[in-house]
Amino acid sequence: MSGKAPFVDAMMKQPTTLQLAYDTLIADLEQGNLSRWHADETIAVIAMGASGHSGQAVVSLLSQAGYRAVSLTASDVLRGAVGFQPAEHYIIVSESGRSPETIEAARRLTPGSRVGISNFPKAQIAEVIDVALGLGGFEDSPVYTAGYTATLMAYALLFEKVGVLPADPNVPRIPEIVKDALLELAPVARAISSLVAEATAIDVIGQGTSFASALETALMIREGLRIPTGSFETYEFLHGPMESASAGTVVLIFGDERELAIPGSILDAGVHVVVITTAHEVPNEGHPNLTIVRLSSNLTGFVRPIIEVVFAQLLLAEAIVHKPFAIEKFIYEQPDTKIPIAGWASADDKTVPHG
Repeated sequence: MSGKAPFVDAMMKQPTTLQLAYDTLIADLEQGNLSRWHADETIAVIAMGASGHSGQAVVSLLSQAGYRAVSLTASDVLRGAVGFQPAEHYIIVSESGRSPETIEAARRLTPGSRVGISNFPKAQIAEVIDVALGLGGFEDSPVYTAGYTATLMAYALLFEKVGVLPADPNVPRIPEIVKDALLELAPVARAISSLVAEATAIDVIGQGTSFASALETALMIREGLRIPTGSFETYEFLHGPMESASAGTVVLIFGDERELAIPGSILDAGVHVVVITTAHEVPNEGHPNLTIVRLSSNLTGFVRPIIEVVFAQLLLAEAIVHKPFAIEKFIYEQPDTKIPIAGWASADDKTVPHG
């Protein structure tokens, strides 16, 4: 069971939760009998919602390493022709283990090629995967916190195991790095929380692994703060979407490259811009509408998007104080986004996670 923990509790417990996930993943990888994956093979992430957003980080890092990788929405896979196999290796991701589209899509994929990542790998997902990588069975919040960050960590460990990516010395330190980030990034999140809470719209921008962070941050804001959001790859944002930015809009930008020049064109229009970056020098620094959130330059691979999302979590936790509702309660429930468990997720329960 997952999705019942208070958001702030689940967020602050991540150092402990991620250590549990790390230990569980290491044990499962030792037992998983996984062979080496090769550069002429395609790797696909199959997921929905927040889990699907994490797949964008996979595509970015694997393409840089010379591997073909795709992140596929499970419901799109279900529309494929009978026998359609878009990859040689599949990573089936469902934090709850009960996402119906993901499970049905996996059922159509080649047996023997399906690695599952789930907080509850013995749930219904067990029927459609060949190797199970568990996250530890922790209690997460309705707007996912550790479920998302632990999934990113699972990718790093999996790809090291199958020889796709080299070992990242920061991965075993993720619980410690997250603990430090929760302390160090809280003040700036608090300082801009009212601006975010009062925004009429929020655009979230990033490229590479930071595009995954943009997607997930936009989803969390829509779910938790009920503010209209858009999420855009950096260069796509420049091709039209930025035209709607005006006074009352907040733009959150993750990145160190072209991202740094974006604020210059919108700050004087009354748009408040938050740049989350490892860059030491940022143009327009000191502008009253610009906030700079500096991350450690030592963040690599999957660790950087984990810390970017931790900052987004802190921002939600601070901004919800300015709202007249609880972050844990969803207004709308769709009865078919999770396969039910007896005694849970009743029709009047509004805390069932969407992702």
